[in-house]
Amino acid sequence: MAFETTPCGQQDDEPLGNVSTVLPPIMVKAAYEPLSTASRTIERKIIEGIPAGNGSISDMLTFLPDIQYGEAANLSSHGGEILPAAVSISGGKAFENNFIIDGLGNNSLLDPDADNPLEHNNVPGHAQEIFLDASLVEDITVYDHNVPASFGDFKGGVVHARTIDPAADFGGSLFYRTTRDAWTSFHIAASEREKFENSADHSRQPEFKKHQAGFDVHAPFSPRLRMLAAYRLFLSSIPLQYFGETRKQQRRNETFLLKLSGTPAASSASTFDLSWLYSPYKGRYFQKDFRNSDMTILGGAYQINAELRTGLPFADLHLQAGYKESENSRQAPDHMRQTQNPDNSWDREGFPGDIEKTQQTLQCKADLELDPLRSGAFSHKINLGADFQNIEGTSRRDETSYLYTFFSNGTNRRNVYEQYAAEARLQQYSLYLEDILRYKRLELRPGLRLSYDDFMENLNLAPRFAVTLDLLGNRQTILTGGINRYYANTLLAYRLLESMPGSYIEQGSDTTGWTLWKTGSTDYDFASLRTPCADEYVIGLEQRLLGGRATLTYVKRNGRDEFARTMSDRQADGKFHYSLNNNGRSRHESYRLSWERQWPEHFISINATYQKTTSANESYNDLLDDEDLDEEIWYHGRAIAKSALPRKDFNRPWVISLLHIGKLPCNFSVSSLLKYRSGYQTLQASGELHEDLGIPVYEKTRLGGGITADCKIDWTTRLWAGHKVMLSLEILNLLNKKNPVGEPRDGYEMGRQFWLGAQYFF
Repeated sequence: MAFETTPCGQQDDEPLGNVSTVLPPIMVKAAYEPLSTASRTIERKIIEGIPAGNGSISDMLTFLPDIQYGEAANLSSHGGEILPAAVSISGGKAFENNFIIDGLGNNSLLDPDADNPLEHNNVPGHAQEIFLDASLVEDITVYDHNVPASFGDFKGGVVHARTIDPAADFGGSLFYRTTRDAWTSFHIAASEREKFENSADHSRQPEFKKHQAGFDVHAPFSPRLRMLAAYRLFLSSIPLQYFGETRKQQRRNETFLLKLSGTPAASSASTFDLSWLYSPYKGRYFQKDFRNSDMTILGGAYQINAELRTGLPFADLHLQAGYKESENSRQAPDHMRQTQNPDNSWDREGFPGDIEKTQQTLQCKADLELDPLRSGAFSHKINLGADFQNIEGTSRRDETSYLYTFFSNGTNRRNVYEQYAAEARLQQYSLYLEDILRYKRLELRPGLRLSYDDFMENLNLAPRFAVTLDLLGNRQTILTGGINRYYANTLLAYRLLESMPGSYIEQGSDTTGWTLWKTGSTDYDFASLRTPCADEYVIGLEQRLLGGRATLTYVKRNGRDEFARTMSDRQADGKFHYSLNNNGRSRHESYRLSWERQWPEHFISINATYQKTTSANESYNDLLDDEDLDEEIWYHGRAIAKSALPRKDFNRPWVISLLHIGKLPCNFSVSSLLKYRSGYQTLQASGELHEDLGIPVYEKTRLGGGITADCKIDWTTRLWAGHKVMLSLEILNLLNKKNPVGEPRDGYEMGRQFWLGAQYFF
C-alpha cells in the first residue's frame, strides 16, 4: 500500500503526499496557516510507505521526535499480539494522550492502564477505544507542543486521524498481507528458551500466524454525493500447549467503515460527511493448567459521526455531532475450581465468570474561524468554539461467581465475586478562544481554553500562548516560543470500582453451608480531586536548509496533580481502602533536532531527540501516599526525593530516526526506517540502607541501546485501464539485532521478521 510508481523510463512529477482528486464545485477560501501551530501531518502516501508492522495508528508515529514506546511494545515473546502499542508523547503517560478520529475523541476512560487478561475481577483496557487500521487513514496530525486552544483533554499529545474520503470516480482495491513465526527470528534469553519453546502461557508465543485483509469500494452517486465502503480484518492465531495437545488462542480485530460525503447544491459553499465506523476486537484465551477455562476478551467500539462545514460571509463554520459506544468485557465460565490430590498435585478448571464494561459518549462540537481582520500592518484571525461531551460508564457482573478450593484434608473454601452493577456519568463542557495576531514579521497566538466537568466538579482555565518571529521576512528563519497549560482527561475507573463489592472467602460446603472465613482485603473510595495538568515552556528555531526544513526545539513540561492512589490502614470492616489522590508529579525536558525534505519522488525525515523524564509514579494504580513525596533515597551518589526518580519506562535518553520513502525505476518503490535508541537505565532497591543517612539505597541497572532497520519494497504492474496489482515485501529488524528491553527482565525485541502482501486496484 505504497504510493503509485510509474513505468520504466517514465517519471511522475507529482510530489509525495499530494494526491490529485476531482472534486465537485465548492467555494475555496485562501488558507491562513499560522507559523505558531507546532504540528506534524503525516500524509497518506507517507503512511502507505512506512514499514508498518501491525499497521496501527500508533505504529505510524514511530519516526517522529519525542515519541517513545514502552519497553514491552515489540517483545520477541509476544509475536502474535495485534493491539496498538502504548505510546508516550512529550513525556506524557500512555493514557494521557488525546486520540481523535474524524474530530471525535477515541479515548477510553474505563481503566486504560489495566492489561492482565487473566485477572479474576477485572478485564484489560486500552487507551484507545477503536483500533483503527492506518490503511483507512487519509492523514494523521500530531500536536506535541504549542498545541492550539481548540484541543484539550490531554497531558501528553494530540493524535488526530482523518479517515479516507470517498473518491469522485468509481474504484477500489483488495489486499492481503501476512507474517508468521516461520518468517521470524526470535531473541530469547537462554534461561527462558525451554519455557518459551514449550509454552502453555499467552505471555510466551513461540508460534503464530497473522493475516490482514480488506477492501475499499468508492461509489459516486452524483457529482455532489459520494460513498465509501471499506472493511479490514486482522486475525492472529497462537498455538500453545494445553494438557498434552496444541490449542490455538486467537486475536481478531475488524473494522467496517461506511462514509457519505457531498455538497447540498452545485453552488453551495457547504460540505458534509456522514460516517459509521465499527471496530470490534476479540481475544480468545485459556489459562494454563486449567481445564475448560476458555474465555473471550471483548473490546472495540462503534462510532456514528455527522459533520457540516459551511462558509459564512464573515467566517467558516464547522459543526459536528457523534455517538460512540465501546466495551471492555469478558465472557468466561461461571465458576472456577481447584482440587488438591493426595500427592499434593492439583486439578483445576474454569474461570470466575462474565464481566461487562461499557462506555457511551455523545459529543457535540462547534468551531468558528473568523475571516482575518486587517488594519494597516496588523491582522487578527479569531478562532472560537465549544465542545460538549456526555460520557457514561458501566461495569457489571450479572451473576455471582465462585473460585472453589478443595483441599485434600477435607477443608473447602471459596472466593466469592459478588454480582454487582455500577455506573458513572461525566458531563464535560469546553470553550476556547484564540487570536492569531500578525504584525509584520511577528506572530502572536494568545488563547484560552475553559473546561468544566460535573464529575470532579473542576473549572479549569488553560492559557495557551505561542509566538513566532520571521527574522528575515521570507519564512526562511523563524524563532518560536510558547507557554502553555494542558489539562488531562479524567477517569471513570474509581467511581465504578467504588460500587463494586470486594471479594471475600467463605469456608464450608454446599451441604453444611458456607460461613465467612476471611473478609475481602480491599475496597475502593471515590473522591473529587483536582484535574492533572502540565505547564509547558517552548523555545525553538526553524531554518530552511538544503531545500528542506530544519528545526531545533526545546520543550519543558512540569506535571502536577497527577493521579495515584493511597491505601488506608486496615479498617474496622477488616478491609484496606484504596482511593485516588493527586500526589503524582512529573518533569520532562527534551531537545529535538530534525530535518525534512521532499522531492517529486522521494521523502526524507531525520530527527534526533535527547530527553529526560522523572515521574513519581507510572500509573494511577501506583501507591503514592503523602509521606512518599518527602521520603528520600540514596541514588547515584546523592540523596534525592523518591518521587524524583527517573521514569521506569518510556525513557530512552537518545532516540534518532531516519525515514526515506522513494520511487525507483521499473515500478519499484522502497522505504526504509533506521532507528537508534540509546541505553536504558532501570532502578531497583538494593535492600540496603545508607550507612550514614539510614535511607534506602537504590541501584541503577543499565541495558544496552539498540539499532533497528526496517524496510519495505513494493512493485506495481498495470493490467488494463485503471487496474493494477502491487506486490510488497516488508522486512522488520533487517539486521536481526538483539536489542534488550527493560521489562520483562532478560527480555529482547523481536528479531528479523518478513511480511508479504498483495493488493489489487480497480
